[in-house]
Amino acid sequence: MKFTRHLLCASLLCTPVLALADDWVSEQGIAHWCAGVGDESRAQMVGAEGASNAQLVLTSGPERGYLSDVQLTVRSADKQHSASWQAQGPICLLKLPQGSYTVDATYGDEHRTTALNVKPGKAAGKQPVIFNFKPS
Repeated sequence: MKFTRHLLCASLLCTPVLALADDWVSEQGIAHWCAGVGDESRAQMVGAEGASNAQLVLTSGPERGYLSDVQLTVRSADKQHSASWQAQGPICLLKLPQGSYTVDATYGDEHRTTALNVKPGKAAGKQPVIFNFKPS
């Protein structure tokens, strides 16, 4: 009985970690994870930020309100790595192999592009890349 209880507790404690690992989506060498800004989403993302080397923040308007449903494409300069997805939340973490990248973001009829450079063992930058769109 005691063993069963401890096993159950151990499995419940491991559940968030397993869910966290499953939230990353990989496509052609690029892993990404987008989530909301609610307490639960942020708590999980804070735990995953150390595994990422770039962060995208999607906002709208002068107040920079958070935005989701933005179409994102990340492409390496050598065209070996590419991923395209619709962000389900306003914050996206990325795991990128070393190299130079173009990041395209589209929301409605607006399009934004920026460049990222990922060096070995370093984040693409301490500040997140912010894409700000007109309010809809």
